[in-house]
Amino acid sequence: MNRRFAQSALAILLSAILSVTSLTMAVARGQTRVAGEFVICTGYGITTIQVDENGEPVGPVHLCPDMVLGLMAALDTPAPTLTRPEGQGLRLEPLAVVLSAGLAAPQPRARDPPTAA
Repeated sequence: MNRRFAQSALAILLSAILSVTSLTMAVARGQTRVAGEFVICTGYGITTIQVDENGEPVGPVHLCPDMVLGLMAALDTPAPTLTRPEGQGLRLEPLAVVLSAGLAAPQPRARDPPTAA
């Protein structure tokens, strides 16, 4: 029962996250354009700063909706380090093949089909 509940809860959570992020994308795309915007890379990720005609920032800085999926790369784990195998490697040589005397091949013996009596 717990596994079924966990799967259902995970499915509901993922669908809610998908709904919220798609609504955020729709709102971000529907915003009115100002004079310009800068997309910069900061220590916290890629951000968009909207500016007016004089180059002054307008409104708060928010995450760039087109590149927010790039933040998933920050969750990526580092590549594993390969280590040398422990122990000693030995080269194996094949054993010599000893042929023994076999039996003589059987002689073919053909016979007629049985006769109908």
